[in-house]
Amino acid sequence: MALLPLAINAQTNTINGKVIDVLNTPIPFASIKLTELQIGTFTNKDGVFKINIPANLNQVTLEVSYVGKQTITKKLTKEEFVKLQVFKLIENSLSLDNVEVVPVRKNSITPSSIVFDKEAIEQIQAFSLGEILNNLPGKSSLPPQLQNPQTLTLRTVATGNYAMTNSLGAAIIVDGIRLSNDGNMQNRSMSIHGMASSILSSRNEGSFDVAFQGMDLRDLNVDNIESIEVITGVAPAEYGELTSGAVIIKRQAGKTPWQLNTRINAGSTEFSLSKGFVIPNAKKLGAFNMSVSYLNSNKDPRDKVKSFNRLSTTAMWTAELSGRIKNTLTVDFSKYLDDVKEDPDDDRGYMTYSKRHSFSVSNRMSIKSLRKNFNPTNINLSFSRAYQDTYNQSYLNQLPKGVANKDTTGWYEGFFLPGAYLAEERIIGIPINASATINSGFNFSLGNVVTSVTYGTDYNFTTNNGPGIVVVADRPRWVQLANQNPRPYQYRDNELNLHSFGFYLQNNMSVPIGLKLLKANIGLRYNIQNGMGNFNPRMNFSLPLNKDLSWSLSYGVSTKSPSLAHRYPAPAWIDIPLLELYNGNGIQSKSLYLVYTQKQEVANQNLKASSSQQFETGLRYNKHRWSTSVFASYKMDKNMFNSYSKFMPLTLPKFNYMLSNDGNITYWPSGDSAIYSAAAYSVVTNGGRSNNLSLEWMLISPKINAIKTSFTTSTSFMYAKSDVGESDQNVKKVSDSYINAGRKAWYGVYKSKVYENWNIMSKFSSDTHIPKLGLIFTIVGDVYWATKSKTLNDSRVPIGYLDKNMEYHAITKFDPANDDYNYLTLDSYDETFSNRAFIYTVLNLRVAKEIKNKLRVTLSVYNFLNLQPERYNPTNNSYVTYNSPVSITAGINYKF
Repeated sequence: MALLPLAINAQTNTINGKVIDVLNTPIPFASIKLTELQIGTFTNKDGVFKINIPANLNQVTLEVSYVGKQTITKKLTKEEFVKLQVFKLIENSLSLDNVEVVPVRKNSITPSSIVFDKEAIEQIQAFSLGEILNNLPGKSSLPPQLQNPQTLTLRTVATGNYAMTNSLGAAIIVDGIRLSNDGNMQNRSMSIHGMASSILSSRNEGSFDVAFQGMDLRDLNVDNIESIEVITGVAPAEYGELTSGAVIIKRQAGKTPWQLNTRINAGSTEFSLSKGFVIPNAKKLGAFNMSVSYLNSNKDPRDKVKSFNRLSTTAMWTAELSGRIKNTLTVDFSKYLDDVKEDPDDDRGYMTYSKRHSFSVSNRMSIKSLRKNFNPTNINLSFSRAYQDTYNQSYLNQLPKGVANKDTTGWYEGFFLPGAYLAEERIIGIPINASATINSGFNFSLGNVVTSVTYGTDYNFTTNNGPGIVVVADRPRWVQLANQNPRPYQYRDNELNLHSFGFYLQNNMSVPIGLKLLKANIGLRYNIQNGMGNFNPRMNFSLPLNKDLSWSLSYGVSTKSPSLAHRYPAPAWIDIPLLELYNGNGIQSKSLYLVYTQKQEVANQNLKASSSQQFETGLRYNKHRWSTSVFASYKMDKNMFNSYSKFMPLTLPKFNYMLSNDGNITYWPSGDSAIYSAAAYSVVTNGGRSNNLSLEWMLISPKINAIKTSFTTSTSFMYAKSDVGESDQNVKKVSDSYINAGRKAWYGVYKSKVYENWNIMSKFSSDTHIPKLGLIFTIVGDVYWATKSKTLNDSRVPIGYLDKNMEYHAITKFDPANDDYNYLTLDSYDETFSNRAFIYTVLNLRVAKEIKNKLRVTLSVYNFLNLQPERYNPTNNSYVTYNSPVSITAGINYKF
C-alpha cells in the first residue's frame, strides 16, 4: 500500500504534440501510443495531444496512427520532450517506399504477436476474416470457401471435440468488445447425438452452424478493418474468456474518402461502400463512419442450389464530448442466408438453410484523468441480439416405426409413423449478449524502474429466448435413434442464462539490468465462470541480450466458460418399446405401440470452465533491416468439453396382449419384468485434455533495391496429443447372450482413444514493389513437408467392467480364466494411422496496381500453376487429390 501515495505524487514529464495531414490540416481522434508502457491517448478536434510520462524515462517511442494513413513510429530523447512534436501523416499508397503487404511481428506486450495492417489486408483480397488468418504461420492458404462455416484454431493440430474447444477459446475482439457466440444453440439434441454429431448439417453440403465452436469467421466484413493483431502466445490479463489466444480487430474510425470495393471470384461477388467524415463547421459533433457490404456466393453458378448471402452494415460516431472525454457509439446490423435449395432434379427433397439476422450496439468512452500520472478511464458497454433459424428436410422411405412423444417418465401408447414422409428438423434461437468493462491505471517510477499499472473489471451475460428445437410429431427426422426420439425443447421456457465476471491487475514495467532494459508485463486475473472462481496469472518478459538480439519468456493461465449449448442440452428421453404391434394396413386404431419413457435431465450445472496453461520462449534478431525470430511454446489444455455415452439399464414390466376378432388389441401386465441394457444417452463433461507443442521460425529480408524485392519465410512445426484420460469411460455393451446367461459383466470398460497429430509446413513470399509505378507483385507459397496422425486404443483387454447395477469393478491384471469378465476381450486393436509420405507445394500470385492514388486494381490467383498432386489409396482403390484447382479473385478499390 505504500506505493499508492508514491504513484499519486510521482513527478512526470509532458510531451506535447500535434498531428496533421499533408495539407497541414489538423487530424482529430488520431491514436497516440507510448510503446514502452503500452499507454495511449488521442488528439482533440484541433489535432493536439499531450501525454504524461514518468520523469525518469530518458527515451520513449511514440506510435501515431490514423485510419487510412501510414503509421509513424518515432523515438524521442529526453531533450526533445520539451519541444512540440509535429507528426505529418500521409495517405497509405503503393507509391510509398515502405509498404508492408505481409503479416509481421511488431513490438507488443506479447512478443510473438503477428499484425496485419491495412495494406496487408487489402493485398489478400479476402471475402472473410478466415482467408486473412490463413496467412498465419502454420495455416494453409486456401481458395475462397464460403459454403460452410469457418472457425479458427490456434497453435494446435488436434481434431474433433478438442479442436472445437480450441476454437471456442479463440477470442475475437472488435474495437475493444469481445464478440460472443456463447448463446448459439443451433444444434441437434446432444443427448442423442453427442457433441460432434449434433451439428446440424446437410446430407451433401456439410455443416451449417457453429454452436460451441466460437465465431463463424464469415460473419465479419473485412473491408472496414484497419488492422488485425493475432495473439497466439500469452495474452495480457485484461483479456478474459479465452484459452487459445485472441484476434484483436480495429475498424476504421475517422475521416476517410468514399471507398467502393468490389471483388469477384467464380460464383462469388461482393460489393462494399464506406465513408468517414467530420461534419463541416461542427467539429464538436465529431466524425461519422458508415459502411455497407453485400456478398453473394454460389457453390456452382450453373444451378445455384447451394448459396451463401451476407449483408452487413456499420455506423460509427466518434465525438469529443469535452476536452477530456472521447466517445464512440457503434451500431452493427447483419443478415445472412446459408441456403441449399430443393433440387428439382432430385426426388429426395433435400433442402437446408441457416438464416440469421443480428443487431448490436456498443459504446466506448475514454475519460482523461485530471491527475498527470493517471491513465484515462475506459468504459465499454455492448448489447447484441440475433435471430437464428436452421432447417433441414428430406424424404424418408423406410419401414413404419413407432414414435413416443410424451415428455414425462412412464409407460403409455405411442403411435406409428408411415414408411414414407417428408422429414423435418428445425432449430430457432434468439441469443442475447450483454457486456460491460471498465479499466484505468496510473504510472509511477521507483528509482530507475518505470511502471504502468492497469486494473479493471468486466461482466458478460448470455441467454437464449428462442423457441428452440422444434419437432413436428408426425414428421421427425430421427426416429428410435439410440433408443431416443426427439421432443420439442423450448429455450425461452427454461431460463437459460450464463453470467461471468472478471477482475484483473497488471503491471507494465521497464527495469534496468546493467546497461540493458528488461520489459515485463505481469498480471493476475480472477474469473468467476459458471459460478466457479479461478485465478489466471499471466506474464511476459523481454530482455535485449545485445543491440541486435533479444530474448523473451512468457507464462500464462487462461480459462473459457462453457457455452449455453454445453450447459443446457435438451433432456434425454429414453424410449423402450414394450409392445410393438403393427397390422400393416396403416389403420392406427388396429395397431399398438406400447412404450416406456425415462426422462433424464442432463443439464450441466457444475460444468467447469476449460483451462489452458502455456509456456513460451523466443529469440528475435534485427540487423541491417533483416529480421528473424524463433518461438517455441508448450500448451496444456485441460477440462476441455467432451461428450460420451452413458448407459442406464432399466427394469420394466412385461405385457401380455390379446387380439380380438374385430382386430382390437387388449393388453395387461404379465407380472414379470425384464432388464433393458441398451438404454444410453450422451452427457457433456470436462473430460478432454490436450498437450500441444509448436515451433515457429520467421525471417524477413530488407528490400533488395536492384530487383525491388523483399522476401519473407516462416516454418512451423505443431504437435498435439489428445485424450479424455480416465474421467470419460470408454464403455462397450456386451452381447445380450451373455446377459441372458447371467454373466456378471454387462459393460466392458476400456482405455480411451489417444490421438496424436503433427505436421510441419513452410510459407514463403517474394514481394516486388515498384513505388514509381504503384505496383506490387507477390508470389506466395506453402510447402507441406510432412503430416501424420495416429488414433489408437492400446489394449484389447478391459481395465474394468460394470455389472447390472452399474457398479464399477476394476481389473488390475486381466485373468483369461476369470468367467466374470474373460469374454470382454476385443477382437482387434482399435487403431488407425495415416502418413502423407511426400512433399508438395501450392503457389499463389497477387498483383496490385494503383492509379493516381484513387483507383487500385488487384488480382489474386490461388494455385496459379494448377499443381494438384495425387496419392493412391489402395484401401478403397481411389486417389486423394491435394490442392484445389486454380481460383482467381479480381478486385477494384476506388476512392472518391
